[in-house]
Amino acid sequence: MTCPKILFGYSYFPSKAYPDIKLFVENYLNVLRKAGFNIEGFCLTIDPPGPRLSFADIDFRWRYGEKKLMQLYESLEKKLDGKDIFINNPGINLHPEFVEKLSVYKVFQCFDDPESSDDLSKPVAISYDLCLVGNIAEVDTYRSWGVTNVEWSPAGLFPQFYDPKKTYDEVINNNRDIDLFMLCDRFSPWRQAKVDRLYEAFPGGHFYGNGWPRGFLPYQLEMQYMSKVKIGPNIHNSTGPVNKRTFYLPANGILQICDNKSHLGKVFELGKEVLGFDTIEECIDLSRYYLAHENERKEIAAAGYRRAIKDYNEVAVFEREVKIIERFMKPKNQNCNSINITGDHANKVSIFRHLYIPARTIYRLKRKLNKWLRRLVKLFPGYST
Repeated sequence: MTCPKILFGYSYFPSKAYPDIKLFVENYLNVLRKAGFNIEGFCLTIDPPGPRLSFADIDFRWRYGEKKLMQLYESLEKKLDGKDIFINNPGINLHPEFVEKLSVYKVFQCFDDPESSDDLSKPVAISYDLCLVGNIAEVDTYRSWGVTNVEWSPAGLFPQFYDPKKTYDEVINNNRDIDLFMLCDRFSPWRQAKVDRLYEAFPGGHFYGNGWPRGFLPYQLEMQYMSKVKIGPNIHNSTGPVNKRTFYLPANGILQICDNKSHLGKVFELGKEVLGFDTIEECIDLSRYYLAHENERKEIAAAGYRRAIKDYNEVAVFEREVKIIERFMKPKNQNCNSINITGDHANKVSIFRHLYIPARTIYRLKRKLNKWLRRLVKLFPGYST
């Protein structure tokens, strides 16, 4: 397939740190368009900016044909007209029964496993043609759900988190006077004890986000601050690595010290590009050691920078993603081409294949059918629906 037409679904959530998520997404898509990808964005959030729906909420709205959900689905169906691939990048807000009826190649992505698996990815993943899992530690979890077409695909870098125009010397040889730096929610229940212990060990460190004394760091200042940082600890809620810190820390010349050591070694080379740890005490000890050994810190940070810029920039990650999609699409397309349909049946298939029935129309008919079935049960008590 050459230059497939891709619709990229994204979420538009409220954020104190990033007030205009839509602008960030458009900046990202513009980078991909300049690289030659035929890609367009589509907001999957109802009444943006807003939170994602829980699966229970999606299912309830879907069963009753709720107006706003049906409007979102109709808009998506129309936007998909003429497209080859649909990527639900955050994995949100689409009911599996709706996904199954879409005629394009459907790709599910999620970067919130395993904390949100039961309510986000597990109920819907199997309805997509391919799942690209952001958390490298959770790929086999998808297989345990019965998903056969699944691979790891990293989040990688985004334009607002690093400056691709900076040279190697500008990044690595910059005068750095901030020992420790972390952007994260302090009160996340899975990791609160760990980040609090880190804060106790480095009270002069720069910790930003919900719950920290320094509060939120305006996104306009993030790269300015990160250019001064020596070490960036990276602590996940549970398994990983999966978060954006995994990539933007080394891309800014910061020595990353990250948890989930065994899986981290599949993303970067341990001891040469990043450092891994298994306990928070190990993280503290490594941080102290490399603050006291400047040349060793710079050597690993430089190697991590080269790797992040080369393999995890926006274009490199998306190219890898498209290659995975096309590899999985090929057998499906070959199977479709091998089917020989002739005569009147072929004409009927052709007609119904291109018949467009809006989601709201289907569920208005379904509600009417259910209404008549309920009447039927009252008239014939022994009848079972």
